[in-house]
Formats: sequence, C-alpha cells, structure tokens
Amino acid sequence: MKIRDTVMHDQHTFTTPALTWNFPINIVDPITEFKIVFEVKAHHLGGIAADWYWPEPMPYMIREIAVLDGSEVIFALNGSLAFAASCFDLGYAPYHCHNEMWGRPNRWAFPIHFGRSLVDPNWIFDPTRFRNPSIRITWDSEWLHDNQEGTYEVSETYPITISVHAKIMEEGADPVGYLMTKLIKEYTPAGPGNEVTWLPMDFPHRKLFVRTYQFGAWMTHNITHLKLSQDQDKWIPFDHRSYEFIRLMKNWFTEVQLHGYHWIEDDAQREHLCGDQSSGLVVSSTPTWIAAVTNWLGNTAFMSACTDAGVAAAVDSRVEVWSQGMTRTPLDTFCYAFGDQEDPADWLSVTPMGNLRLILTHAAENWEGVTGYGLTQIACQQAHPY
Repeated sequence: MKIRDTVMHDQHTFTTPALTWNFPINIVDPITEFKIVFEVKAHHLGGIAADWYWPEPMPYMIREIAVLDGSEVIFALNGSLAFAASCFDLGYAPYHCHNEMWGRPNRWAFPIHFGRSLVDPNWIFDPTRFRNPSIRITWDSEWLHDNQEGTYEVSETYPITISVHAKIMEEGADPVGYLMTKLIKEYTPAGPGNEVTWLPMDFPHRKLFVRTYQFGAWMTHNITHLKLSQDQDKWIPFDHRSYEFIRLMKNWFTEVQLHGYHWIEDDAQREHLCGDQSSGLVVSSTPTWIAAVTNWLGNTAFMSACTDAGVAAAVDSRVEVWSQGMTRTPLDTFCYAFGDQEDPADWLSVTPMGNLRLILTHAAENWEGVTGYGLTQIACQQAHPY
C-alpha cells in the first residue's frame, strides 16, 4: 500500500457570498477521501442589538458538496450532513473551529468518504471508471436559519477561501465499488403526523441518516418516532420513539467532541452543534468573568456570565467563552448502521425486497416555546459496485 495526500486547490479565494463552483477531478489513481476546507472570518453588518454578533455555524452556509459524473451523482450532501456523516463513519469529528470573534477565522473541514476507512483498498473512488468526474460546491453565506441574527460578510476584505485535498492510493488498491452517500429527500413538515419516504432499492444500504433542525428545538420533539418497514411490515429493522433511538445509538457509534468560541452576555442562547441528549461545558476566557451553562439537551444552550460580585453581563458585553460538547447526534443527526460496518456481506441487501419505507412521526408544532417545524433531511449511504 502506497498512499499520498495531495492538494488539488490551495486557498482558492472567493469574494461572492453565494456561488456554485465546479472543477474537474484531474487524478487517475484511486481516492479514499476528498476533504473540502472552508475558511471565512467572522464579521457582521448589523447594528448593536441583542445577539447581533452571531455568525451562523459554517456548515449551514454550505448548501451542497457533490461529486458528479455528468448526471450521475456519486456523492451529494449539504455541509451539516457531510460533517455528521464523517463523524459516524470515522468515529471522530473532522477539523472544525466555530469562532464568533470579529476578524477571526472560522475553519471547517467537510470530508467525502468512499470507503470503510481512509485506507480501504476495496471500497474506493476510482476516477478511471468515470468519463468526466467533477466536484461541485455551492454555498450561501446569507442563508440564515430561523431566529438567527448573524451572518458573515463576504467581500474582498473578508473573502471565503476553499482548499481541496485528496487522499490517493498509488499502490495496493483493488476497487470493487464505492460508498455512495447522497441526500434522498428534504422537506419541512406541514403539520403533525407521519411522513413516509420510500428508500432507494438499487444498491445495498450501509447507513441511513435523518437530520431534523430548528433553532432552539429538540430533535426528539420535531421527530417523535422513527420506523423502517420492509414490504408493509414483513420485516421491521427498527420502530422506536426518537429518544430511545438516540439511546440505542450509544451501542452503535462513538461519542464525538465538538467545540466553539462564543461571545455572550447574560442568558445568551447559542448553538452547541451537538444535537439532543448530549453534554458540555463552557469556560470563560478571562478571569474577570464567571461563565455558566444550562439546557444543553436541545440543540442550543443558555450561556451566562457574571462578575465575582454577581453582576450579570449586559447586552453587548461580548464576554468571550469556549465551549466543548460531547454528542452522538452531531448537528442534529440520527444515524442507523446496517449490520457489521466492516463486512459488505452484512449490509442491508434490498434485492429480495419489494419496498423499504422510512416512517417519521412529527409532533404538534408547539414545544418548549418553539413554534413551527424545522427542516428534515434523509440521506442514504449505499454500496455501489463497479
């Protein structure tokens, strides 16, 4: 086995807040991973008000990262799902630095995996099997989620820089196929009840991802039940309340660590990126402030700061704190692994099946002071043979 890491694009600079960038894959050796690294400096255009300095977490501005061959989709996920999928595939979080401080860089890596590991010689992307493979990246720095006030200014002064890396296997590869991970469905629930999604039946399934996001809400409040059914309940791999599903994920996946730097005042609501039923802590960066955190169980936490004398930090105090969270649901994502993840023979074969339905139950829209419904996304990781 002979492996090298190469840089396809180094600090490619863009001054446009929203754009789609396409470029060819000019590599002939098999590739186990592409890594897309974004960097942008935190800066906000608004006036002084509560929470005015929030830059939204960078994964939310990455609308799509895709590997394509003409109309054939080899990989296609948004930033949040790409980051979460890497956590579930490798058991640790990719490099990331969420930073709300003015003029300081946010850097996030979004990996694209094609195999069971970074050195998988069999399940691997072989560019010679395709006619004109390319990578397409779409971002929008001004695309905000509900209730968030911050954004990034993207300009000549504050550009976006993107680097693209490839892990190449020059010797030792014996390709039999690649893991094809892509978005299947995206919707916002119209109301309470069941949403049925018919999963693809063309290739074996290795993992299933379900992401449900609404600022300040709980995954387990937006989706209360998850069920997978073959042929009208002939076989049911899982049928669980959502909080039980997360508890079962403890058996399947390693807990990963996420972190960020925040500016807070008293009782400031901030995203910790750790989904539901996670844990975390907040530490003040200066000795003049004492930091505290409550309500880490949803996708946000309430962070507070006060002096030794008990004086709370006022709006726009901009107390600098560092947060660290531990989670099995990164970026509000459920995941189900089909069988032994190292053994292709153990992945879910759909050949004998007539259909495969994912049934998600959505609750009434009012919970914990949050109204409306969040975006729900469903993605599959399948074993695509050559």
